[in-house]
Parts: sequence; structure tokens; C-alpha cells
Amino acid sequence: MMRLLRVELRRLWARRVTRWASAVVLLLVALGAFTAYQTAKPPSAQQIAEAKQFYADELEWWESEGEQAVAECAEGAEAEGMTPAEWGCENMEPRLENYLPPTQTFVPSAEQLEESSGAAEAAPEGEEPAPNAAAVQEIQQSVWHDWGGLGTLDELAALLLMVALVVGVSFVTAEVNSGSMGMWLTFEPRRRRVYWSKAAAAALGTVPLVAVGFGLLVGTSYAAYASFDALGTMTGDVWVQVAGFAGRLVAAGALAAVIGVALGILLKHAAAAVGLVAAGVWASAVFAYPLGELQRWLPTTNVTAWLNGGNVFVVDDCAPDADGMFVCTQAEHVVTAGQGGLYLLVAGVVIALLSVVVFRRRDVS
Repeated sequence: MMRLLRVELRRLWARRVTRWASAVVLLLVALGAFTAYQTAKPPSAQQIAEAKQFYADELEWWESEGEQAVAECAEGAEAEGMTPAEWGCENMEPRLENYLPPTQTFVPSAEQLEESSGAAEAAPEGEEPAPNAAAVQEIQQSVWHDWGGLGTLDELAALLLMVALVVGVSFVTAEVNSGSMGMWLTFEPRRRRVYWSKAAAAALGTVPLVAVGFGLLVGTSYAAYASFDALGTMTGDVWVQVAGFAGRLVAAGALAAVIGVALGILLKHAAAAVGLVAAGVWASAVFAYPLGELQRWLPTTNVTAWLNGGNVFVVDDCAPDADGMFVCTQAEHVVTAGQGGLYLLVAGVVIALLSVVVFRRRDVS
């Protein structure tokens, strides 16, 4: 088995598709570096001057009309059965930062995380907080949630999984369609050994692509933010979270390559296998919300949960009020990293075993 694995690893890295995959990884790194540079750079002198002018004009209006505007806002809030604070009447005064282009730091500040997650908002008076409120807050206050340079890397990092999948798919479809698979089986007729050696080679061979790719994404982004002195507060806990994400990403990349091999055997054509996965990802993104609590079982939901250490999805909870009218509120549900990892593992094992059965019985000559 080890001899077959060494042979398959050499064949994997000798293929042109694998070299093209390396180029795609470098392209993703360049895109990440450019995005980091654009979001980290401070406002230009012209932007600051224009912002100060707009702020001065708005402040002049506020000094003469501000009290009346706040009073009208309070009346509107009362008409809607809300307090002025809930209606935003206390935040109407002009602020200079509102006229400047938004900037980020590599690590989000506590204030940014609270603004992004809404964690600072207490439950309405007389109502108990949601049972999973603490879990929701913990997930939404991680460095991967929205704000900060690290928060923009998780989507690019997820594309590395697609690279691993494509490498795994093409590794077997090229041999099946060219007839070399049948020739190889004349030298090694034990099909299960051939299959698992290819799956293991795809998993191990894509580890450098995913690991080095993510390392370069983090490194170039860090350098871009550091050049503008916009790193934020770097702590040991931040690097622990980065290391945890990297480990989970590498594991998911290896599994994606194994699934790619399985889909390649089942469908025999690379375009069909990759297209099926792409269509599934697209459908999950477009039709997820109407599915309600079934979102918990979508592949994209669980991939995100595994990579980010947890995921939160929203469901409309509609029920009649005291007057019999249906009122809808949004309920947040948590998918843990453990569930996400188990979901991916089970899905990968099922698809791989099905592919083994097909490979043992199918004519590949």
C-alpha cells in the first residue's frame, strides 16, 4: 500500500492540473493581499478635507434644527410603541467618522465586535434572553465574524477547499477517460487498494496547497495592515484562533480532495463533478433562508461551522400575539464546530464508500 501511495503522490504532483492549482492559490493570495491593502489604508488628505467640510455643514444645521429633529424622532418612536433610544434618536448628532470612508484593523476591536454582533443589546424588559444567547455571542465575537482583516480571509480560505476538490476530481477523471486507469489495473488488479491509494494521495498531496495557501493569506494580510500600523490588539488568543482555523481548514481540504476522487469515479467527468458541487453551493446560498430550521443540515452551513468554530443562522419565528395577529421575530440558531466536523466526516465517508462499490464493479477499460 505504501508503494502505491508513493507512486500516486508522484503522479499527482506531476500532473499539469496540480501545477495550475498552485497558480490559482497564488492568485487567491494576491487577491487577499490587495483586499487587505485597500481596507487597511487610511483616508487620503482629500477625503479627510471633504469629510470635514460635510461635517461642518451638517453641524451648522444641527445647532439650529437639532432639537426639533430629536423631538420629531421621539414622537415617531412613541407612535411605533418604542423608546427614543430604540428608535435611534440619541445617535442623530453628526459625527466626523460618519463622513470618512470605513477602515478596518487586522484584529477587530471589542467595540466593532459588539456593533457587528449586537451583543451589547440586552433582552427587552420583561423577557428572558434566548437559551443560546451566550453561544451566539461567543461565535459572533470571534475574529472571523465580519469586522477586521482576519474576518475577510475566511471566504478566500474556503476557496482553497474548492481547489483541493478540483485536484481530487481531475486526478481520477483524466485516467478514467484516457484509458490509463484500465492499464494501471492490469499491473495492480486489486481495485480497493488502487482506489484508497489514490484517495490518500489526493488528501496528502493537497495538504501543502491548502496549508501554504492559508499561511500566505494570513502573512500578506498581516503585512498589509502592519504597513499602515492598523493591526489592532494582537494577543496570544488571536494566534490560537488562527492556528485552530488553519488546522480545521487543512483537515477539510484533505476531505474535499477525497470527496473529489469519489465524485470523479462516480461521474467520470470533471466538469460534471465540479459543476455538481458548484450548483450545490449556489443553491445553498440562494435558497437557505426559506428552508428555516433545515438550514442546519446544509453543507455550506456545516462547512462554515467547522472552519469558524461555530455558525449562526436565522429563522423567522411567527406566532399570534395577544390580539391574535401574527408577529414574526428572528430567532438565532447555533451550529457547533463539532456538528460541522461530524457532518463533513460522515458525508465524506458515505460518498467514498459508495464510490468504492461502483469502482469495483464498473468497467474502466
